[in-house]
Amino acid sequence: MDMDLSMFRLMLLSDEMTDISADLKKFDDKDCCFYYDETNNARKVWIKENDFNVPVNKDFVLGGVMHFGEFSLDEVSKLKQELRLQKSAPELKFKHIGMGKDFLGCLAEPKVKLFLQWLYSSDLYVHFSNVNNLYWAIVDIVDTVEEPVYIPFMFDLKNSLYKVACANYAAFYRLLVECNYPNVLGQDIRRFYQGIIDFVERIPGELLFDMELLRQNLKSACRQKELVFLQENEEKTVVDSYNNFYIRPMGIFPMAKHTFDHEYQIEDQLKPYTFSCNGTDVDYQFVNSVDTPLVQVSDCVVGLMGKYFEFLNGCNVHQLQQILDALTSRQRATLSWLIKTIKKSENLSKLLFCSVESREEHDVGAFILNQTF
Repeated sequence: MDMDLSMFRLMLLSDEMTDISADLKKFDDKDCCFYYDETNNARKVWIKENDFNVPVNKDFVLGGVMHFGEFSLDEVSKLKQELRLQKSAPELKFKHIGMGKDFLGCLAEPKVKLFLQWLYSSDLYVHFSNVNNLYWAIVDIVDTVEEPVYIPFMFDLKNSLYKVACANYAAFYRLLVECNYPNVLGQDIRRFYQGIIDFVERIPGELLFDMELLRQNLKSACRQKELVFLQENEEKTVVDSYNNFYIRPMGIFPMAKHTFDHEYQIEDQLKPYTFSCNGTDVDYQFVNSVDTPLVQVSDCVVGLMGKYFEFLNGCNVHQLQQILDALTSRQRATLSWLIKTIKKSENLSKLLFCSVESREEHDVGAFILNQTF
C-alpha cells in the first residue's frame, strides 16, 4: 500500500508567515543521511487508577545525527578510543557517558563534555523530535471545543490548560479517571469541563488574560452534546503510538536516507506501506545498532536530550536562573558545548527539530539556549 507523504511538505509550505522552501532545498540538492534512536519510548500511554503508566515528566525523544555526503566511520572509532570505551562493550551507548545521572549530573561528567566537543567539531548535525506526554494527552480538551473563543490564541489556551493540569496534578488526574477520559460520554461533558473550570477559578486574584480565555472556552464546551476528539477512542489510552514521529521526517526530507534503530512495534505498523513523496519512494531501514556506529552516536544524543527535556519539565524560568547561577565551571563548560551543538544544527535548519510541548517548556528551553558562558 502506497502512502504519499507530500502532505508534510505542503503543510509547511502553506504557512504564510514563514517561507521554508530554501531550507527544504538544502536537503533536496545534496545526498544526506539521517540516523535515529529513541528514549523514553513507552509505545503507548494509558490511564491507570492512580497515574499514567509512565512518568509524564519524561519526554519521548526520537532523533540522532545526520550528515551530507560521506562520513568516515573512523571518526566514531576515534571517539570510542577517546572515551576509553571498554573493549568488551559491543557498542557505544549513552550509559557509557551519562552514568545514569540526571541532566545536571550529566553536565558534570567529563565524558559528556568530550562527546559534545567531538560532535560539535564533526560534520554531523543533531536532529530530534520530542513529545511531552502530558501535554499531548490533554490538548484534545481544547481542540474539541466546537465554538472556540479567539481561535488565534489556541496555543495559549493549550499552554494554560497544561499549567492548570500541572498545578493540580493529582485532582486533575482523578477528574480524568472519573470521567473516563479520553471517552467522555454525553452525561459527563458538563461535569468534566466544569471540573477544569473549578481549577481555574481557584487561582488567587484576578485571572490573567490567558486563564480567562481558557475559562470562557471551557464554559462554551460545557454546553456541547458531544466531543469529537474525546469519544470513540481506545479505552484509557491517551497516546496509542509514536509512529507519526517516525513518518514525519521521511515526509520532510524524502530525498534523504533514513536509518532507524530496530523498534519492532513501529516496524510492524509501517510494514504494510511503501512511503513516497511526489512519486519518489522514500529510502528507509531499521537496523541493529551494533552494526551501525552512527545509530550508536544517535543513542548518546537522544539519551542526553531525554535528560535535558526531563530537566526542562521540572522548572520555570525563575527557578532556572537560580540553577544556572549555581552551576560549577565544569557544568557550565559542558552546557556551553550542548548549546553550541544545538545552535549549529538550528543554523542549518530548524526543520531538524519538532517539539510537541507546552509554551512553558519551550520558553525554558529557549532561555537555556540563549545563555552565553
